[in-house]
Amino acid sequence: MLVNAMLAQSMVVFAESLLLGEKLGLEKSFLLDFLPALPVIAPFTQAKAGMIREGAYPVQFPLEHMQKDLHLAAQTAYEIGQPLYLANLAKELYAAAKADGLARADFAAIYQYLAK
Repeated sequence: MLVNAMLAQSMVVFAESLLLGEKLGLEKSFLLDFLPALPVIAPFTQAKAGMIREGAYPVQFPLEHMQKDLHLAAQTAYEIGQPLYLANLAKELYAAAKADGLARADFAAIYQYLAK
């Protein structure tokens, strides 16, 4: 649950950064090569960058399961009185993507949802 909460949030940050770069006029292919290679980026983003590049999200970990884990983390945090501001925001984004038909896609499909 803790690790998946970190992965989910990292994927949202990666997707948003990629989208910002695109809006700034940088080539998507350049960003997908450059950003995952930075030492401050989680290594899993290299595999997810390939999915985004192809526009296909074969399931390694379903988006709906990621949303479930974020929900469980939020519920647990609430019960012990620990706020999870960013994780709760990510939970809502993944829930919206799930409702938009991306439930069974890989959780990297959050990029596709945010790109709309």
